[in-house]
Formats: sequence, C-alpha cells, structure tokens
Amino acid sequence: MDREEDSPGAPGEATPAEEEAAWAEVASRWEDDQAHRAYLERFTDLEGLAEAGRRYRAAIEARPGDPVAVRWRDEILKRATARALAALPGSSSTHPRARWVRYAGFAVAGVLLGAAAWLALALFRSVAR
Repeated sequence: MDREEDSPGAPGEATPAEEEAAWAEVASRWEDDQAHRAYLERFTDLEGLAEAGRRYRAAIEARPGDPVAVRWRDEILKRATARALAALPGSSSTHPRARWVRYAGFAVAGVLLGAAAWLALALFRSVAR
C-alpha cells in the first residue's frame, strides 16, 4: 500500500513531466529573473534544490561562464546552506542562561574597550606634554 507522500501526485511534489515543463519554461525565459525565482520557489527541501542545482550545473557545462546560470546556481547554494543550517539541532538562544552569558560577554567586552580607550588617552596625554 502506497503512502500518500510517496506517490508521484502528492501535494508539493511534482511529477517528472511537470518538472520538465517547469524547466522548459525557465529555459524559454532565460534572461527573466522572475522565471528563475518562480522555478526555485517550487523546491521546499534539499532534495529539490539538489535537482535544481543539477539543472543549472548542466547549463553551465553547456555554456561555460553563463552569468545567468552561475548566478542562480549560487542562489541555490545559498538556499540549500540556509535550509541545512536551519535543520541542524542546536541550543536555543531563548534559554535564560544563554541570554545571561551573552550579556556577560557584552559587559566584559565593554570593560575591555573602556580600559583600552583610557590607556590610549593616557598615552596620548603623556606624549603631548
């Protein structure tokens, strides 16, 4: 028994024919940034972005140095990096201890900056005499 999310027609998942049609639309409007944006907005996960990246990499191989393909490949890398980093487990910055540690760091940095400024001023005054 197929689960709904595994079927090719599941919501948010394009069939291969739909994917080919979407890429053909981008290719036909290659200089149109809105076409590229719309194409990338279709992908909400890393697998989709990887597929889009393969398409742009193939475009770069077919037309080395194509600035449009390079630009949108770089955009895919940014989006994929952001999604991957967001998916990493990490400590929450809303934890009360994390907030106080941050405040203490700012206080120490402020004291050190003030001491450096005071020493610089004292040195300047002694040289000026």
